[in-house]
Amino acid sequence: MRKWFIVITLSLAVIAVIVFFFIKNGGDLSHMIGKDISEGVIEYDITYPKINPNSMMLQGMPNKAYLRFKNNDMVNDMSGMMGLISIVYIAKQSPQSVMQTLTLINKKYASDISLEEMNKINGDYVTKIEKGKNTKEIAGYKCKEALVTLYNGSQVNVFYTKDIAIKNPNWSNPYNQIEGVLMDFQMERYGLIMHLKAKQVTAQPIDDSAFTITDEYQKVSFAELDKMLMELNPSGD
Repeated sequence: MRKWFIVITLSLAVIAVIVFFFIKNGGDLSHMIGKDISEGVIEYDITYPKINPNSMMLQGMPNKAYLRFKNNDMVNDMSGMMGLISIVYIAKQSPQSVMQTLTLINKKYASDISLEEMNKINGDYVTKIEKGKNTKEIAGYKCKEALVTLYNGSQVNVFYTKDIAIKNPNWSNPYNQIEGVLMDFQMERYGLIMHLKAKQVTAQPIDDSAFTITDEYQKVSFAELDKMLMELNPSGD
């Protein structure tokens, strides 16, 4: 009987702690799950704000992106046409290096991207970043707002979190002035605008092989790979 009394008492204590944090977080327990993780996966939903949602162009285009991270290294991948086309972007921080792969059905290509080439790609997209006043919760994480002015003068609202433990997470993308993991943002390549919003963050082990390129990929220059990607652009630009 005494044993059961101790078990029940401990259970009530645990429940009390959970209730305390539930009230402290305004009735939301999500901040207790996965906060400050340094290894895992972020799943993003992709939409195309400049394309009619009923357009045939959207068929086969990626609607998901996945950011895998470990030891501050990141690999971002997305695919379309039921996996027949896949693009992977690998950014390693120590030492800094960027690689990109492209899979076209049964053909696989890979390219190293020099820091000079990377800066050329990213340098003109964002012209100004200011701190916003708003916050919102995305995928269970409290996110801050940044007001971003783009190269064409338009302004977009970007939301990011500092509760995912990736050091300098944007060093290889146009939002390198933002010190936090991007959770709701816009990207543009070859005239195609994509909006990405985090749907789920999962803490899980990531195999080191995710950050390497195997011999099955044919090495090409970034200029060649860039040309291939440009020709795949569905907007026809």
